[in-house]
This record gives sequence, structure tokens and C-alpha cells, in this order.
Amino acid sequence: MNAVQLPALDGPSAPAPDPSHVSPVKVFDIIRRRKKLVLLVMLGISIPATAGILTLKPYYDSVASLMIGTRQAQFRDLQATQGSLDVDTVAINTEVGVLKSPAIAAAVAERLNLVDDPYYKAKMDAVPLKARVTKWILQKLGKAQPEVPLTPQQKLQVVRDLLTQNITILNDGRSYLITLNASTGRADLSANIANAFADVYLDFKRHMKIAATWRANGLLDEQIVPLRQRLQKAEQAVEQYREQNGLIAAEIDHSGSANAPSGITVADQQLVETNRALIAAQADLEEKRARAAQVRTGAGSSSDVLSSPLVQQLVAQEAGLNARVASLASTAGDANPELMAARAAAAHVRDQIAQATSRISTSTDKDLHGAESRVAALAAKVDQLQAHVARENQANVTLKQLESEAAAARAVYQDYLGRYAQTSTEATLQEPEAELISRAEQPIGISGPPKSRFILIAIIFSGLVGVGVALLRDRMQSGIREADEIDTVPGLFSLGVLPTFSGSLTDLYQVPAKPSIYVEMVEAVRTILSFGRSRFRAKTVVITSAGPEEGKTVLALSLAGNTGRAGKKALILDCDTRGPSALDVVRNSRGSNRASLNKAIVARLEKHELTRNVLPGVDVMTLAGWKSPNDRMIPPSVIKHVLADLSPHYDMIILDTPPLLAFPDAAVLSHETDGIVLVAKWGETTTSDLKGAMRQLATYDARALGCILTQVPIGATGGLSGAPLQVYRHYGVLAS
Repeated sequence: MNAVQLPALDGPSAPAPDPSHVSPVKVFDIIRRRKKLVLLVMLGISIPATAGILTLKPYYDSVASLMIGTRQAQFRDLQATQGSLDVDTVAINTEVGVLKSPAIAAAVAERLNLVDDPYYKAKMDAVPLKARVTKWILQKLGKAQPEVPLTPQQKLQVVRDLLTQNITILNDGRSYLITLNASTGRADLSANIANAFADVYLDFKRHMKIAATWRANGLLDEQIVPLRQRLQKAEQAVEQYREQNGLIAAEIDHSGSANAPSGITVADQQLVETNRALIAAQADLEEKRARAAQVRTGAGSSSDVLSSPLVQQLVAQEAGLNARVASLASTAGDANPELMAARAAAAHVRDQIAQATSRISTSTDKDLHGAESRVAALAAKVDQLQAHVARENQANVTLKQLESEAAAARAVYQDYLGRYAQTSTEATLQEPEAELISRAEQPIGISGPPKSRFILIAIIFSGLVGVGVALLRDRMQSGIREADEIDTVPGLFSLGVLPTFSGSLTDLYQVPAKPSIYVEMVEAVRTILSFGRSRFRAKTVVITSAGPEEGKTVLALSLAGNTGRAGKKALILDCDTRGPSALDVVRNSRGSNRASLNKAIVARLEKHELTRNVLPGVDVMTLAGWKSPNDRMIPPSVIKHVLADLSPHYDMIILDTPPLLAFPDAAVLSHETDGIVLVAKWGETTTSDLKGAMRQLATYDARALGCILTQVPIGATGGLSGAPLQVYRHYGVLAS
């Protein structure tokens, strides 16, 4: 026979639907079917919730607003003494945490004297239900402890904890604003609490900054004395080193500045001045050497000679005499006494000029020797001073280190001294880095609770819970509820669904026939087996199920009844030797005993019982007597023999066999038939059961024609709903 067939008619099979996904249509169908359960859950939740909401006490909200980081009251830069607040998300959250701290709440309770306030006294006196029940139980057991009154500190702690429940402190994360929302049963109390929280917070921040300033002031005061002593020691070390090494400054600095230069020593100043004098002497020496050389090479043309007043006078006299000599020589002879006298006078003047020039040359040589001696003396002095300065420079390295230490000590000392003065001044000038934007005002009307909104939420919530319970209840019923679920089983195809019906089979198939949706849907299945595709056509069919009580015998009788209803003959072979039930179903349906059935035995079959016309055109044969004494299953050879003898007399032969998961009868006997039709009960048979049945069929290489979902409620998901139901209603066949 053919192997197990795939469910698809053409092409590959469709992917299996996700079992975790529930379509909206199915959800609405589940709600419609279980509307009583949904309504019951809704009423069970919404009524108590509404009653509780209506008993809620009214409350009043009052809001104050703070802005963080808006005031930086820094009269001077405190640097490390105190820092300004970095206004970022972390800083805002920190300030919100400060406002929520128990210390702030306790300070507010003390400032407003909430321990004696009637509102909080009533809350303190109220005993929770759990405490009352515990006290009652202990009293009944005789173990009740005497009540101890609360101390003032304990009362303050209780009020503090209650107060934290009445205040809401929020920041929206997008601004520097912090809102303080107080909610109590009194309008004036709400406003007072919100304002008190803001005031206590501002005072706390102010006192915190003042305390930090005074702590810094005390720390600075402790550090000033050792810093002053350190500065004195450093400066004394500098002066002692100067004296020991003769590093006497030419100029004394009286400014006391830490940044003042070290100063020039006397040796440094002398060296500078001597160098200047040496340079001037060397220049003078060169000048005198030049004049002396000029005098030696040409005295007459020497500048010193020409610049001498005496020489200039003598030169003038000589010129005058030479002119007279020239004039006389042109008019008189050489023996002219005047000429001779003039020549003698000119010669005398020239002698005087020579003497003056000689004296000038001698003076120039003396000046040259004097300049050379001065240059030599200055050069020796410079060499002596340079050696002394070199020694001072070596000592000055250590001096500079000592001066640097003294300068550092003075800088630290002056910085601490300045900070001390600054913190002392600003201790009384501190302001919190926050601003009270708006004070809380007493609310005019009740702020809440929004009872209508709460009731609506309760109704919606109860409805959702009801729907959830309905879906959970439906999911807990793991049986197949849709024909599509059958198609997810490998090798199986859904042939149709059959609804539940009331009454009996004999009433359904009586003559004349009554309109029935059940009969019409059975007819649809029979039509597939008779006129469908070749893989579905079958004359001899094995009817079985995965488990018991799934309606396989009723389906077998119904298929046979529809065959007889069409004017043909059908035979049911009851092959369930462990519990034959075909005739019992008909008897129970008729309400009569076995004797009332019309019997006729075929002559050639001696070991069976054939009951004719249990339904119009339907015969039933029970084969319990054909089994082997040592075997509960009818041998396939017997079925083959029976079918060979009876097949010419019937248009459809149906074998009613035991469940597949328990017995292999159907799989074994199917080789003598055209195939097997599985039956699945709506809401009970699971896909796992069908997969197990298909594995059994595959083990015996049996051919599965398809599966039929039976006992489907009218209007159920996967059964008769939507358009098919409307069609049947239109044709008036809903009555079963």
C-alpha cells in the first residue's frame, strides 16, 4: 500500500503557525465564548476596588519651587577653601537626595511642631490592621505585652517618617528646578510643610557653607605659625651665608617681596666700573699713540702743533716776515739792511717754532707713557676683581638655592595669610547656591484623589484581568480547536469538522430527513472520500482515533448513514474485538434492545453476525468471533476474506478499529483497505496525540487519508463560525 502522504495537495507544506501567537480574531472569539467568566472576574475585582476608592479620604496638594545653582555669592576667590556647585545632573540629584534626607524631615517636624499637630497625632494613634490582629492573638494567648508610651524623640522619628510619605520632591531632569509637593488632609498644613522644607533646606545649605568656612579658617590658623617660623629660618640662613662668603649687596632691598632680585654685590659693581674705566683708558691710550706717531713723523703738520696758540702766533709772525722779505728782495739787494734784518727776524721766529714743536713732542710722549701706565694698572685691577667675582659666583649658587627656599616660604606664608583674612571676612557673607522661586500657597479646593479616574482604571484593569483569565483558561485546555492545527501535524490533512448534535442518529437519518448541519457536514466529508482527488478517494475506509471516546464509532455510523441516505448501501465492520460498540451506539440511540433489530445472516459467513438496516441502508457486522484465541486482533487475512465476499454488495465499507496509541489494529488492517481516517475530538485531542498516531501509522507504512475534527461547538473558533455559519443559517440547516 501507499506510504503516509504529506498534507499538502500541491507543493511544499505551509510552515507551522507559532503556538505562542494568538490572533485578535481568536481572542475576541474566546472572550465571546467565555464572556460570563470575564464578567464574573470584572465584577469580582471592580466592585471591591470601587468601594475602596469611594472610601479614600481627600487630600490637598501645595507646591514650592527651588532653583539650584543660581546664586554664587563669592566676594573673593576662596580657591581650595570652598568650591562652587557644579550644576549638572549629578549635582541636581544630590540636592534632591539632601531634600529627601531624614535630617531635613526631622528639622521640618521640629520647626512646625508637628508632633503636637492634630493631623499627625491622629496618624500616630492609628493602629494598623496587622498590629491589631497580632495584639488580639497575643491577648487570646495571654502573651500580650503592656504598651510602652513613646518618648519625645521616638515621636519625632515617627512624625519624620510620616512626613516623608507626605512630601514629593522631583526634578524633571531638563532644568534646575526642584518642586516640593506636600500632600496632607489639610490645606494650611500642606502649604506650611512645603514652605518649611524649602526654608530648612536653604538654612541647611547656608550653615553648611559657613561651617566649611570656619573649618577652613581654623585649619589656616593652625598652619600660619609654623609657616612663619619656617620663613624666618630661611631668611636667616640667607643672611648668614652672605656674611660668611662676603656677598655684600651694593643695593639693599627693603621691599620684602618674595619676587625681589638677589641684588648686585660690591665686587660685581666694582668690576663693572673698573671695566668701564679700562675701556676709556684704552681708548685714550690709542688716541695718545696716534698723536705721538703723528708728531714724530711730521711735527709741522701735527694737529697738536697746529692747535697750539703759541705756534699759531709764531707761524703768523713768520708768514708776515716772509712776506716782508719777499717784498724787500724784489726792490733791494741782498745787502740791504732791512732785508737782512727781516731775514734774521724770520729765522728767529722759525727757531722759536722749532722749540715750541719740540716742547709739544716731549709733552705728547709723557702723556703716552702716563696712559700706558693707567691702562696697565686698570687691567691688573680687572683681573683681580674677576678672580674675586668668580669666587663670589661659586658661592652665589648656594645663595640662590637658599634665596629660592626663602622666597617659596614667603609665598606660602603670604598665601595662607591672605586666605585667613579672606575666610574670616566671608564667614558672615555666605548665601546658599539655591533660590526659592515660589512659595507654596494654601490650595483653594481638594486636590484628590481622582476617584472617577481610579474607578475607570479599576474597571479597565479588571477587564484586562478577566480577559487574561479567559485566555489562560482557554490555553490550559490544550486540545485541538481549529482545523488548521491538524494541518501542522506532518503527513496529516484536515478533511473537515463535525459539530456536536443533540438527539439520536436514528432521528437524524429518519425518512423523511430533517435539515441538519451535522448531516450536511458529514456529507461534505463523504463527498471528499467519494469524489475528491485520487489520494482521498476510498471505498473501504478504516476509522480510528488516537485515544478512546473521541467519536470514531459515531463518525463511522454517520458516514454510513449518509451513504444510505444517498440511496446506496454501506457496511460497518466493527473490528474492535476488545470492546465492540457499533451496535451499542445504535441501540442506545434507538432506546431499544437487540431483539428489536432486524437480523439476516449471510450463508457463506459462518463466524460473524450481520445486523441489517441499523440505519437506512446501513448494515453492521461484528467480527469479535473471528479473532484467534491467542490474539486480540483480527487477522488481516480474515478482513481480506470478508472484504472479498462483501465488497460487491456495498458501496462503502467502513472498519471501526480501536485507538491507535493503544493498539496497532488500524495500522495493520489498513493494508487491506484504501486508507485510514483519523478522528480528533475538539478541545481534548492534542497535536501530540495526533503525532503519536502518525508515528504509529508510519511504522506500519499505513496510508492516512486525513483527519476529522469532531464534536465542535457551534460558533467555536476553528469550527462553525463566520461565513460558513451564516451560509448554513441562510439555508435553515442549523437545527441538529
